[in-house]
Order: sequence, then C-alpha cells, then structure tokens
Amino acid sequence: MDDIVKYVRFPDWQDTTTGKQEIKKALRSIIWIKYKIKDKDVLDKVYQYIEQYY
Repeated sequence: MDDIVKYVRFPDWQDTTTGKQEIKKALRSIIWIKYKIKDKDVLDKVYQYIEQYY
C-alpha cells in the first residue's frame, strides 16, 4: 500500500479535491479489490491515517 500511495500522491495533495479522489481510488483498488474487504469504515480509517502521515 505504501508504494501505491507514494506513486499516486503529489505535493499538497491533501489540499485538492483531485488529490483526495486519487488517493481514495487507489485505496479502494487495494482494500476492496485486492483484499476483498468491503467495509467502508476500514477504508475511512486507512484514508485518515494516510492523510495525516503522508
């Protein structure tokens, strides 16, 4: 997951709608498609972590 987020993000991505959407889309592809976890709470928690620490 770390590699994908680093690939998708760009400087100040947290301040743009496009940046937030791209990160969420990448997370969905990892969590929902690869790991088959269809829990929105998990997605939200992972996104909050990434937004805070990346």
